Amino acid sequence: MPDFQYDYRPADHFTTGTIGTPGQRTFFLQAGRSVGFVSRVCEKEQIRALSEGITTLLEQIAVTFGRVTPVDVPTPDMELVEPVIPVWRIAQLGVGYDEEEDQLVILVQELVSEEESPRIARFYISRPHARAFTRHAIDVVNAGRPSCPLCGQPIGPEGHTCPRGNG
Repeated sequence: MPDFQYDYRPADHFTTGTIGTPGQRTFFLQAGRSVGFVSRVCEKEQIRALSEGITTLLEQIAVTFGRVTPVDVPTPDMELVEPVIPVWRIAQLGVGYDEEEDQLVILVQELVSEEESPRIARFYISRPHARAFTRHAIDVVNAGRPSCPLCGQPIGPEGHTCPRGNG
């Protein structure tokens, strides 16, 4: 069994957010309990993939265990808690389900060089909190620069040179 540097069981705060302007944003995954919060730097695509993974898992839980996640529950506060001081950058994210506790388990692994051993964090969150996270995460990911309808690349404030539109 791995030794978790951070082990919040349960985490009453689990969210994502950004600091910076579109095109220059830094993405964070933040979790904790009470007043102890930890932030990690991550990539936008990692947040998108985590949100999609959680959504798929919630659907599987409903089918397999008959536990449908309610949609009309109060949404927890999804804002990042200041100060946002990252403890490390994320390499990998994983999501699972603890049937006995009826909670999702989020595993986060640190990005390190090949010579180092990565630190691992584990966060347990309720299914309603997980559902709220997925909605919020997609809003955060989509709040960036608009995408070009022809090539899909981001359009910056100065415009965009589209390879499909001959510049």
